Amino acid sequence: MMHSGSNAVFWTVTVVVAWVLVSAVAAGIAIRLLRPRRRQPPPTLPSPLDILERRFAAGEITREDFDEARARLREHELDL
Repeated sequence: MMHSGSNAVFWTVTVVVAWVLVSAVAAGIAIRLLRPRRRQPPPTLPSPLDILERRFAAGEITREDFDEARARLREHELDL
């Protein structure tokens, strides 16, 4: 008789633990689905001066070309 009583306690505890686990998993899934997603800010484009400086640093343009293009960019900024 003592054996069947401990067997009932075992199954009661097992069922309660199983329900707690199932509830925790369901709550985790619900929270993940309902939480608003963070939006990534749009990538910023490099400025024309950044591009010009990168090309000069890479050796794609000469110092004279760089100075001339930078002067044109500055003139354009003044027009705005």
